[in-house]
Amino acid sequence: MLNPFEKLNCPPKVEDLIKIVLGRLPKISGNTIKDREIRRLIYYDEQVKRYLNFVNSFPRIDNLHPFYKEALEITAGKSIDNIKICLSIINKTSLTASSILKRYINEIRKSDETLANKLMRQAFGRVSSLLRKRKDCIDWIIDLTKNMKKMKSIDPEMPTVIIAGSPNVGKSTLVSKISSAKPEIANYPFTTKEIHVGHFDVNEIKVQVIDTPGILDRPMKERNQIERKAINAIKNLNGIIVFLFDISQQSLYSPKEQFDLLREILEFNKNAIIALNKIDSKDEKLYAEVSKMLRENSLNFMEISAENNIGIDDLKEEIKKRVLEMVKQ
Repeated sequence: MLNPFEKLNCPPKVEDLIKIVLGRLPKISGNTIKDREIRRLIYYDEQVKRYLNFVNSFPRIDNLHPFYKEALEITAGKSIDNIKICLSIINKTSLTASSILKRYINEIRKSDETLANKLMRQAFGRVSSLLRKRKDCIDWIIDLTKNMKKMKSIDPEMPTVIIAGSPNVGKSTLVSKISSAKPEIANYPFTTKEIHVGHFDVNEIKVQVIDTPGILDRPMKERNQIERKAINAIKNLNGIIVFLFDISQQSLYSPKEQFDLLREILEFNKNAIIALNKIDSKDEKLYAEVSKMLRENSLNFMEISAENNIGIDDLKEEIKKRVLEMVKQ
């Protein structure tokens, strides 16, 4: 299952569509004045139907995988119900506009030829006014779809390794070492603003690796869109979590902040591998506090340096072992 929005064709926004029609109308001719004006309205109807086709090809929201359904809501910044209402409005508006155009086409056929251009202009004005009344809704859904189309294709059914942790703990570096992904890497928080996807093979089984944005230890309602995307991947993708602690002298987060975040993620009942990263530049006090917390909670951990390849081979072997166990279940 790839990104269900990837191949969805987006129509122009309302003002752009009206501009397209306005630019085309003078170029449309006919055998008679009536024929010309009818052809012009038929062209407008064809353009309006682009909205109807768009709604009809929009993925059925209730059938979306939970990962993509929640991603849609996060990207929208509004509820699923708001999205459904707008889609319904676009559908109704398109049908109404098409009905108006067809009615005017019939009037032109029955009317005196001297009224044909006037009727065409009336039809154009009424339909354009109707579309503009619904412009906010139409344009918003188009923008939402374009943003969803940009999402990396993630297959929720594929074995998955999700790299998680606070911002700037080395997630992107680790992803680049264990998979084909080449995410942006920099030494400041929230470098990763989107989910990056890489792959590797385990005994001819393809595995996807997800580089998630960093998450801060705070209530969900206070988290930004970037953090919510990470939580969505952790919660709704079926796979293994590799949770990284930064125990270096440059760590931006306290042992408690990082441990509380781990505890929240473990509540999703995921298969988790815990790794203390940047072991080659560890802060002894920070290392002691983190390792004590983990041992007191009977949590095993590995020690690595993603940047300098310390412990990475052992981590890869542990990941492969757990992937094979997951596939057998």
